[in-house]
Amino acid sequence: MKPNVTGPCAAISRREYETLVMSLPSSGPGAPPHTLWGISPLAPLHLGLDKLIVHQQWLIAAGAEHTIVLADVHATLCAGPMPHLNEQRTRCYEHYLLQECGLNATLVRGSAFQHSPTYQQQLGRLLASADVPPGRATRADARATAAAMQILDPVFLGVDAVLVEAGDYRAGDTPISIITPTLYDTHGRPLRESTPRTRITVHDDHATLTRKIKHMYAPPPEHTSAEDGRVNALLEHFRWSVFPWTAEAVPIHLAAGGYAFFHSYEDLRQAYNAGRITPGDAKTALLIMLSARLQMIQVNLRLALRDFS
Repeated sequence: MKPNVTGPCAAISRREYETLVMSLPSSGPGAPPHTLWGISPLAPLHLGLDKLIVHQQWLIAAGAEHTIVLADVHATLCAGPMPHLNEQRTRCYEHYLLQECGLNATLVRGSAFQHSPTYQQQLGRLLASADVPPGRATRADARATAAAMQILDPVFLGVDAVLVEAGDYRAGDTPISIITPTLYDTHGRPLRESTPRTRITVHDDHATLTRKIKHMYAPPPEHTSAEDGRVNALLEHFRWSVFPWTAEAVPIHLAAGGYAFFHSYEDLRQAYNAGRITPGDAKTALLIMLSARLQMIQVNLRLALRDFS
């Protein structure tokens, strides 16, 4: 009998996800656990999500039956009635997650089930218990409705575990919560504190990308601890936004002259911390790698959305 987890859990590596998936409950003997991640297409897609996307790749590779809910109804509630923009952004998310990121998941729009009478009845009961008047259009009520939908979705879809941020976890939540890793912006701060200026979007042009990388937080190697709890955003972007997405070695100019070719993040991190590469030279290499990646994504998105009007 497998040892089922009963409370919040987390994993930080591919091997840990293999262990975690084996311990998650499932619908029956031999059935894979059904996991869920929800995302609202409110903002332009950005590379701050890369770390979480890689973790989902590990989760799926470990054997989970994974579903992604694209919360388009949530986006409409929070952003207001902008049907053309909402539909375009939702299609962009669909293509990006499944095709560009290769997530072997079932992707379902919230609008595919959240308008059903059964769902609406259950949602109404949740809102009533929270004392939120139905049908109100205030910003506060929209947030309350969106929060209730996040609670109801995994129960309605019958999943075994749901990916949540640490700040969103509440004791006693069901199904089981898998705490997602903290994501960071270009200033090395948690993504929740980010702004459009500190997130690299998949739509950024070369000049915008250059400016964001130039101002990226990258303490020199002699600074063993980051200021104000920040992480080294330069290394963070190499780790999650470069190496998982390329089979090529990353060339970086060495402080002593010449170039070195890095095949893994760990080798690059050690060279950076040893002072073999400078933050400036590492930023130049990051710009080259991310520019190539974004150009390919942008071409593919234009082709995928060319018939959208």
